Amino acid sequence: MKKLVFFTLLVAGVVAAQSCKSLFKSDYAEFSAADLTAFVDARYPEMYRGQIAQSEMVRKKFIDDFKKSFALAQAAEDAGLHKSDEFKKRLEFGIEQLLAAKSIERSPEVIISKEEWEAYYASHKDQFDAHIKFITANLKQPITDQQKEQQREIWSTTKIRAEKARQAGLDKEPGFVILVKFGKADLLAGLYAQSLEEKHKLTDDERKKYIAEHPGADSNKQKEKAQGLLERVKKGENFEKIANEFSDDPESKVKGGDLGWFGRGIMDPAFEAAAFALQKGQTTSELVKSRFGYHIIRVEDRRKASPKAAASPAPIQAPGRSQEPGEEVHARHILIETVESEQFESKLIKDKVNRDLEDVALKYAVAAPTDFIVNGAGSNPNRAPGGGGQGGSIREINPGEKK
Repeated sequence: MKKLVFFTLLVAGVVAAQSCKSLFKSDYAEFSAADLTAFVDARYPEMYRGQIAQSEMVRKKFIDDFKKSFALAQAAEDAGLHKSDEFKKRLEFGIEQLLAAKSIERSPEVIISKEEWEAYYASHKDQFDAHIKFITANLKQPITDQQKEQQREIWSTTKIRAEKARQAGLDKEPGFVILVKFGKADLLAGLYAQSLEEKHKLTDDERKKYIAEHPGADSNKQKEKAQGLLERVKKGENFEKIANEFSDDPESKVKGGDLGWFGRGIMDPAFEAAAFALQKGQTTSELVKSRFGYHIIRVEDRRKASPKAAASPAPIQAPGRSQEPGEEVHARHILIETVESEQFESKLIKDKVNRDLEDVALKYAVAAPTDFIVNGAGSNPNRAPGGGGQGGSIREINPGEKK
Protein backbone atom coordinates (compact mmCIF):
# COMPACT_ATOMS: atom_id res chain seq x y z
CA MET A 1 0.00 0.00 0.00
CA LYS A 2 2.81 2.41 0.89
CA LYS A 3 4.48 1.67 -2.44
CA LEU A 4 1.24 2.45 -4.28
CA VAL A 5 0.84 5.77 -2.44
CA PHE A 6 4.45 6.72 -3.20
CA PHE A 7 4.03 5.85 -6.89
CA THR A 8 0.79 7.88 -7.09
CA LEU A 9 2.49 10.91 -5.53
CA LEU A 10 5.45 10.54 -7.88
CA VAL A 11 3.20 10.47 -10.95
CA ALA A 12 1.26 13.45 -9.64
CA GLY A 13 4.51 15.36 -9.17
CA VAL A 14 5.66 14.59 -12.71
CA VAL A 15 2.31 15.64 -14.18
CA ALA A 16 2.36 18.87 -12.15
CA ALA A 17 5.89 19.64 -13.35
CA GLN A 18 4.92 19.02 -16.96
CA SER A 19 1.84 21.20 -16.55
CA CYS A 20 3.96 24.04 -15.15
CA LYS A 21 6.34 23.68 -18.09
CA SER A 22 3.47 23.81 -20.55
CA LEU A 23 2.31 27.07 -18.98
CA PHE A 24 5.74 28.61 -19.50
CA LYS A 25 6.08 30.44 -22.78
CA SER A 26 9.52 31.42 -23.93
CA ASP A 27 10.22 35.00 -24.99
CA TYR A 28 11.66 33.40 -28.12
CA ALA A 29 8.58 31.42 -29.15
CA GLU A 30 7.40 34.17 -31.48
CA PHE A 31 8.07 37.52 -33.06
CA SER A 32 5.71 39.71 -35.03
CA ALA A 33 5.79 41.76 -38.19
CA ALA A 34 5.74 44.85 -35.97
CA ASP A 35 8.81 43.55 -34.13
CA LEU A 36 10.72 43.18 -37.40
CA THR A 37 9.62 46.62 -38.57
CA ALA A 38 10.83 48.16 -35.31
CA PHE A 39 14.08 46.19 -35.50
CA VAL A 40 14.86 47.34 -39.05
CA ASP A 41 13.89 50.94 -38.18
CA ALA A 42 16.22 50.94 -35.18
CA ARG A 43 19.06 48.99 -36.76
CA TYR A 44 19.50 50.19 -40.35
CA PRO A 45 19.89 53.56 -42.09
CA GLU A 46 17.30 54.67 -44.63
CA MET A 47 19.40 53.66 -47.67
CA TYR A 48 19.61 50.05 -46.54
CA ARG A 49 15.96 50.02 -45.49
CA GLY A 50 15.20 50.92 -49.10
CA GLN A 51 17.00 47.77 -50.27
CA ILE A 52 15.04 45.69 -47.78
CA ALA A 53 11.79 47.27 -48.93
CA GLN A 54 12.47 46.47 -52.56
CA SER A 55 13.57 42.86 -52.09
CA GLU A 56 11.14 40.18 -51.01
CA MET A 57 14.07 37.75 -50.90
CA VAL A 58 15.96 39.92 -48.36
CA ARG A 59 12.87 40.20 -46.14
CA LYS A 60 12.30 36.46 -46.31
CA LYS A 61 15.92 35.87 -45.29
CA PHE A 62 15.42 38.20 -42.30
CA ILE A 63 12.43 36.15 -41.20
CA ASP A 64 14.11 32.78 -41.76
CA ASP A 65 17.32 33.83 -39.98
CA PHE A 66 15.48 35.07 -36.91
CA LYS A 67 13.22 32.00 -36.82
CA LYS A 68 16.37 29.89 -36.61
CA SER A 69 17.92 32.23 -34.04
CA PHE A 70 14.79 32.16 -31.86
CA ALA A 71 14.57 28.36 -32.10
CA LEU A 72 18.19 28.02 -30.94
CA ALA A 73 17.53 30.53 -28.15
CA GLN A 74 14.75 28.27 -26.87
CA ALA A 75 17.11 25.29 -26.96
CA ALA A 76 19.67 27.39 -25.06
CA GLU A 77 17.06 28.15 -22.38
CA ASP A 78 16.28 24.43 -22.03
CA ALA A 79 20.01 23.84 -21.62
CA GLY A 80 20.15 26.53 -18.92
CA LEU A 81 22.55 28.76 -20.84
CA HIS A 82 20.47 31.85 -20.07
CA LYS A 83 21.50 31.40 -16.43
CA SER A 84 25.22 31.12 -17.17
CA ASP A 85 27.73 33.79 -16.14
CA GLU A 86 28.98 33.97 -19.71
CA PHE A 87 25.54 34.88 -21.04
CA LYS A 88 24.95 37.44 -18.30
CA LYS A 89 28.32 39.14 -18.78
CA ARG A 90 28.13 39.16 -22.57
CA LEU A 91 24.59 40.51 -22.42
CA GLU A 92 25.52 43.21 -19.92
CA PHE A 93 28.31 44.69 -22.03
CA GLY A 94 26.39 44.09 -25.24
CA ILE A 95 23.60 46.31 -23.95
CA GLU A 96 26.17 48.93 -22.96
CA GLN A 97 27.54 48.87 -26.51
CA LEU A 98 24.06 49.22 -27.98
CA LEU A 99 23.31 52.17 -25.74
CA ALA A 100 26.63 53.81 -26.58
CA ALA A 101 25.91 53.42 -30.29
CA LYS A 102 22.46 54.96 -29.84
CA SER A 103 24.01 57.83 -27.88
CA ILE A 104 26.45 58.56 -30.73
CA GLU A 105 23.64 58.30 -33.27
CA ARG A 106 21.49 60.76 -31.30
CA SER A 107 24.27 63.16 -30.34
CA PRO A 108 27.23 62.71 -32.70
CA GLU A 109 28.68 66.07 -31.65
CA VAL A 110 29.34 64.90 -28.08
CA ILE A 111 33.02 64.02 -27.58
CA ILE A 112 34.32 62.05 -24.59
CA SER A 113 37.61 63.66 -23.61
CA LYS A 114 40.59 61.69 -22.39
CA GLU A 115 40.31 63.38 -19.01
CA GLU A 116 36.68 62.25 -18.74
CA TRP A 117 37.23 58.61 -19.58
CA GLU A 118 40.43 58.46 -17.52
CA ALA A 119 38.48 59.72 -14.52
CA TYR A 120 35.74 57.12 -15.12
CA TYR A 121 38.31 54.35 -15.36
CA ALA A 122 40.05 55.48 -12.17
CA SER A 123 36.80 55.16 -10.20
CA HIS A 124 35.77 51.84 -11.82
CA LYS A 125 39.11 50.07 -12.11
CA ASP A 126 37.89 46.84 -10.49
CA GLN A 127 35.03 46.58 -13.00
CA PHE A 128 37.43 47.02 -15.91
CA ASP A 129 39.83 44.41 -14.53
CA ALA A 130 36.94 41.93 -14.29
CA HIS A 131 35.88 42.82 -17.85
CA ILE A 132 39.36 42.38 -19.34
CA LYS A 133 39.81 39.09 -17.49
CA PHE A 134 36.53 37.83 -18.93
CA ILE A 135 37.14 38.80 -22.57
CA THR A 136 40.69 37.41 -22.59
CA ALA A 137 39.96 34.19 -20.71
CA ASN A 138 40.05 31.97 -23.83
CA LEU A 139 42.81 33.71 -25.76
CA LYS A 140 45.80 31.56 -26.66
CA GLN A 141 48.19 34.45 -26.04
CA PRO A 142 47.94 37.26 -23.49
CA ILE A 143 47.06 40.68 -24.88
CA THR A 144 49.78 43.28 -25.18
CA ASP A 145 49.98 46.42 -23.07
CA GLN A 146 48.98 48.44 -26.12
CA GLN A 147 45.88 46.28 -26.66
CA LYS A 148 44.96 46.58 -23.00
CA GLU A 149 45.29 50.36 -23.20
CA GLN A 150 42.99 50.40 -26.23
CA GLN A 151 40.46 48.26 -24.38
CA ARG A 152 40.67 50.59 -21.39
CA GLU A 153 39.63 53.54 -23.55
CA ILE A 154 36.95 51.60 -25.42
CA TRP A 155 35.43 50.23 -22.20
CA SER A 156 35.46 53.58 -20.39
CA THR A 157 33.99 55.62 -23.25
CA THR A 158 31.36 52.94 -23.88
CA LYS A 159 30.25 53.00 -20.24
CA ILE A 160 30.09 56.82 -20.21
CA ARG A 161 28.04 56.99 -23.41
CA ALA A 162 25.73 54.22 -22.20
CA GLU A 163 25.05 56.18 -19.02
CA LYS A 164 24.29 59.30 -21.05
CA ALA A 165 21.87 57.25 -23.14
CA ARG A 166 20.06 56.04 -20.02
CA GLN A 167 19.80 59.57 -18.72
CA ALA A 168 18.17 60.52 -22.04
CA GLY A 169 15.75 57.59 -21.74
CA LEU A 170 17.03 55.84 -24.86
CA ASP A 171 16.91 52.46 -23.14
CA LYS A 172 13.12 52.80 -22.79
CA GLU A 173 12.44 53.47 -26.47
CA PRO A 174 10.52 50.67 -28.27
CA GLY A 175 13.17 50.35 -30.97
CA PHE A 176 15.90 49.80 -28.39
CA VAL A 177 13.82 47.22 -26.50
CA ILE A 178 13.41 45.26 -29.75
CA LEU A 179 17.15 45.46 -30.48
CA VAL A 180 17.84 43.95 -27.07
CA LYS A 181 15.28 41.18 -27.56
CA PHE A 182 16.69 40.15 -30.94
CA GLY A 183 20.24 40.60 -29.68
CA LYS A 184 19.58 38.28 -26.74
CA ALA A 185 18.22 35.66 -29.12
CA ASP A 186 21.36 35.87 -31.27
CA LEU A 187 23.60 35.70 -28.20
CA LEU A 188 21.83 32.63 -26.83
CA ALA A 189 21.89 31.00 -30.27
CA GLY A 190 25.64 31.58 -30.50
CA LEU A 191 26.26 30.15 -27.04
CA TYR A 192 24.16 27.10 -27.88
CA ALA A 193 26.16 26.52 -31.07
CA GLN A 194 29.37 26.79 -29.02
CA SER A 195 28.04 24.21 -26.57
CA LEU A 196 27.46 21.83 -29.47
CA GLU A 197 31.04 22.32 -30.65
CA GLU A 198 32.25 21.25 -27.20
CA LYS A 199 29.85 18.31 -27.23
CA HIS A 200 31.09 17.07 -30.61
CA LYS A 201 34.84 17.32 -30.10
CA LEU A 202 36.45 14.29 -31.70
CA THR A 203 37.63 11.42 -29.56
CA ASP A 204 41.06 9.90 -30.15
CA ASP A 205 39.41 6.89 -31.79
CA GLU A 206 37.40 9.09 -34.19
CA ARG A 207 40.51 11.04 -35.08
CA LYS A 208 42.55 7.88 -35.71
CA LYS A 209 39.74 6.35 -37.79
CA TYR A 210 39.53 9.40 -40.05
CA ILE A 211 43.30 9.56 -40.56
CA ALA A 212 43.38 5.84 -41.36
CA GLU A 213 40.75 6.40 -44.06
CA HIS A 214 42.30 9.66 -45.32
CA PRO A 215 46.13 9.41 -45.36
CA GLY A 216 46.42 13.04 -46.49
CA ALA A 217 45.07 14.09 -43.09
CA ASP A 218 48.12 12.70 -41.26
CA SER A 219 50.28 15.77 -40.56
CA ASN A 220 53.29 13.69 -39.53
CA LYS A 221 53.25 11.68 -42.75
CA GLN A 222 52.85 14.85 -44.81
CA LYS A 223 55.92 16.33 -43.17
CA GLU A 224 57.87 13.10 -43.68
CA LYS A 225 56.86 13.12 -47.37
CA ALA A 226 57.99 16.75 -47.69
CA GLN A 227 61.31 16.02 -46.01
CA GLY A 228 61.89 13.08 -48.34
CA LEU A 229 61.30 15.26 -51.41
CA LEU A 230 63.66 17.92 -50.05
CA GLU A 231 66.38 15.31 -49.59
CA ARG A 232 65.95 14.25 -53.22
CA VAL A 233 66.34 17.88 -54.33
CA LYS A 234 69.47 18.25 -52.19
CA LYS A 235 70.95 15.16 -53.84
CA GLY A 236 70.63 16.83 -57.22
CA GLU A 237 67.44 15.36 -58.69
CA ASN A 238 65.71 17.53 -61.26
CA PHE A 239 63.46 20.05 -59.48
CA GLU A 240 60.86 20.21 -62.27
CA LYS A 241 60.71 16.41 -62.48
CA ILE A 242 59.90 16.11 -58.78
CA ALA A 243 57.40 18.97 -58.98
CA ASN A 244 55.56 17.26 -61.84
CA GLU A 245 55.85 13.73 -60.46
CA PHE A 246 52.53 13.86 -58.62
CA SER A 247 50.61 16.14 -60.99
CA ASP A 248 48.39 13.32 -62.26
CA ASP A 249 47.50 12.08 -58.77
CA PRO A 250 44.90 14.35 -57.09
CA GLU A 251 45.15 12.31 -53.89
CA SER A 252 48.86 12.90 -53.44
CA LYS A 253 48.48 16.34 -51.81
CA VAL A 254 51.66 17.36 -53.65
CA LYS A 255 51.56 20.31 -56.02
CA GLY A 256 54.25 22.24 -57.80
CA GLY A 257 55.15 24.53 -60.61
CA ASP A 258 56.41 27.85 -61.87
CA LEU A 259 55.05 30.81 -59.88
CA GLY A 260 56.41 33.42 -62.26
CA TRP A 261 57.54 36.85 -61.11
CA PHE A 262 56.12 38.36 -57.92
CA GLY A 263 56.94 41.18 -55.55
CA ARG A 264 56.51 41.59 -51.82
CA GLY A 265 53.07 41.57 -50.25
CA ILE A 266 51.66 38.97 -52.65
CA MET A 267 52.49 35.59 -51.17
CA ASP A 268 52.02 34.04 -47.74
CA PRO A 269 54.41 35.91 -45.37
CA ALA A 270 56.47 32.83 -44.47
CA PHE A 271 56.77 31.82 -48.13
CA GLU A 272 57.69 35.36 -49.16
CA ALA A 273 60.38 35.73 -46.49
CA ALA A 274 62.01 32.47 -47.57
CA ALA A 275 61.84 33.28 -51.29
CA PHE A 276 63.34 36.76 -50.96
CA ALA A 277 66.15 35.37 -48.78
CA LEU A 278 67.38 33.21 -51.70
CA GLN A 279 69.72 34.27 -54.47
CA LYS A 280 69.37 33.33 -58.12
CA GLY A 281 69.63 29.55 -58.57
CA GLN A 282 69.35 28.78 -54.84
CA THR A 283 66.90 26.31 -53.25
CA THR A 284 65.68 26.35 -49.67
CA SER A 285 67.78 24.15 -47.42
CA GLU A 286 64.88 23.56 -45.04
CA LEU A 287 61.14 23.09 -45.48
CA VAL A 288 59.13 26.32 -45.44
CA LYS A 289 55.79 26.08 -43.62
CA SER A 290 52.94 28.32 -44.80
CA ARG A 291 49.21 28.11 -44.14
CA PHE A 292 48.97 25.88 -47.23
CA GLY A 293 51.58 23.34 -46.22
CA TYR A 294 55.30 22.60 -46.63
CA HIS A 295 57.18 24.28 -49.50
CA ILE A 296 60.47 23.60 -51.21
CA ILE A 297 61.35 26.81 -53.05
CA ARG A 298 63.84 27.55 -55.80
CA VAL A 299 64.51 31.08 -57.04
CA GLU A 300 65.16 31.21 -60.77
CA ASP A 301 66.01 34.91 -60.96
CA ARG A 302 65.76 38.30 -59.25
CA ARG A 303 65.19 41.78 -60.64
CA LYS A 304 64.09 45.30 -59.84
CA ALA A 305 60.42 45.72 -60.62
CA SER A 306 59.65 47.90 -63.62
CA PRO A 307 58.02 51.16 -62.48
CA LYS A 308 54.32 51.17 -63.27
CA ALA A 309 52.70 54.05 -65.12
CA ALA A 310 51.09 56.37 -62.60
CA ALA A 311 47.37 57.02 -62.84
CA SER A 312 46.26 60.55 -63.62
CA PRO A 313 46.29 62.41 -61.33
CA ALA A 314 49.28 60.64 -59.77
CA PRO A 315 48.72 59.41 -56.21
CA ILE A 316 50.61 61.14 -53.43
CA GLN A 317 53.51 59.08 -52.13
CA ALA A 318 53.09 58.07 -48.50
CA PRO A 319 55.58 59.81 -46.17
CA GLY A 320 58.75 57.80 -45.65
CA ARG A 321 57.96 55.37 -48.45
CA SER A 322 60.76 54.71 -50.93
CA GLN A 323 60.34 55.99 -54.47
CA GLU A 324 62.69 53.24 -55.71
CA PRO A 325 61.15 50.34 -57.65
CA GLY A 326 60.63 47.23 -55.54
CA GLU A 327 62.40 43.92 -56.05
CA GLU A 328 60.80 40.85 -57.61
CA VAL A 329 61.74 37.20 -57.71
CA HIS A 330 60.93 34.46 -60.20
CA ALA A 331 60.40 31.25 -58.23
CA ARG A 332 59.30 27.63 -58.51
CA HIS A 333 58.04 25.52 -55.66
CA ILE A 334 56.97 22.06 -54.58
CA LEU A 335 54.05 22.15 -52.15
CA ILE A 336 53.05 19.31 -49.86
CA GLU A 337 49.57 20.32 -48.68
CA THR A 338 48.60 20.18 -45.00
CA VAL A 339 45.21 21.91 -45.25
CA GLU A 340 43.28 18.68 -44.74
CA SER A 341 45.36 17.61 -41.75
CA GLU A 342 44.84 21.00 -40.11
CA GLN A 343 41.15 21.40 -40.92
CA PHE A 344 39.53 17.98 -40.99
CA GLU A 345 38.74 17.98 -37.28
CA SER A 346 36.99 21.36 -37.35
CA LYS A 347 35.12 20.32 -40.52
CA LEU A 348 33.84 17.11 -38.94
CA ILE A 349 32.74 19.00 -35.83
CA LYS A 350 31.04 21.64 -37.97
CA ASP A 351 29.14 18.97 -39.90
CA LYS A 352 27.87 17.41 -36.67
CA VAL A 353 26.94 20.80 -35.22
CA ASN A 354 25.04 21.80 -38.37
CA ARG A 355 23.02 18.58 -38.26
CA ASP A 356 22.08 19.27 -34.64
CA LEU A 357 21.19 22.88 -35.43
CA GLU A 358 18.87 21.73 -38.22
CA ASP A 359 17.16 19.33 -35.80
CA VAL A 360 16.74 22.09 -33.23
CA ALA A 361 15.19 24.44 -35.80
CA LEU A 362 12.58 21.75 -36.48
CA LYS A 363 12.02 20.86 -32.82
CA TYR A 364 11.35 24.35 -31.46
CA ALA A 365 8.44 26.15 -33.06
CA VAL A 366 8.64 29.89 -33.68
CA ALA A 367 5.54 31.82 -34.69
CA ALA A 368 6.64 34.37 -37.26
CA PRO A 369 5.09 36.59 -39.93
CA THR A 370 5.31 35.94 -43.65
CA ASP A 371 6.31 39.54 -44.40
CA PHE A 372 6.75 42.89 -42.69
CA ILE A 373 6.52 46.61 -43.39
CA VAL A 374 9.65 48.69 -43.93
CA ASN A 375 9.12 52.32 -42.96
CA GLY A 376 10.70 55.45 -44.41
CA ALA A 377 12.56 53.69 -47.18
CA GLY A 378 12.63 56.35 -49.85
CA SER A 379 8.86 56.51 -50.36
CA ASN A 380 7.45 58.03 -53.55
CA PRO A 381 4.06 59.77 -53.05
CA ASN A 382 3.26 59.30 -56.73
CA ARG A 383 3.29 55.50 -56.44
CA ALA A 384 0.53 53.34 -55.06
CA PRO A 385 1.22 51.99 -51.56
CA GLY A 386 1.68 48.33 -50.76
CA GLY A 387 3.17 45.32 -52.52
CA GLY A 388 6.69 44.80 -53.81
CA GLY A 389 8.16 47.65 -51.84
CA GLN A 390 6.14 50.36 -53.57
CA GLY A 391 5.85 53.56 -51.62
CA GLY A 392 8.85 52.48 -49.52
CA SER A 393 6.89 49.99 -47.44
CA ILE A 394 5.80 46.38 -47.61
CA ARG A 395 2.30 45.40 -46.54
CA GLU A 396 1.84 42.25 -44.57
CA ILE A 397 0.81 39.18 -46.54
CA ASN A 398 -1.58 36.87 -44.72
CA PRO A 399 -1.00 33.11 -44.91
CA GLY A 400 -2.64 31.69 -47.99
CA GLU A 401 -3.13 35.06 -49.62
CA LYS A 402 -2.24 35.21 -53.30
CA LYS A 403 0.53 37.59 -54.17
